Amino acid sequence: MNEAKFFRLKDIQTMFGVSRATVWRWHAERGLRVVSVGGITRVRECDLKEFIERHLKAAIIENQGVTGVQPIDA
Repeated sequence: MNEAKFFRLKDIQTMFGVSRATVWRWHAERGLRVVSVGGITRVRECDLKEFIERHLKAAIIENQGVTGVQPIDA
């Protein structure tokens, strides 16, 4: 059985150069899934990847007319 990899919120802050408040805003407003058990909060690697992919696709589509970038079908 594969064990899921989890990131601390601090890890995500460091990866993206954002504040803790931004990570929580991503959770509240943009659907970044977090897992909290016994006061410990983590983000599963698969949830982080899904969040990134979803927002990259949206950014590409939004900028398509401006930059001429075509969305990539996965």
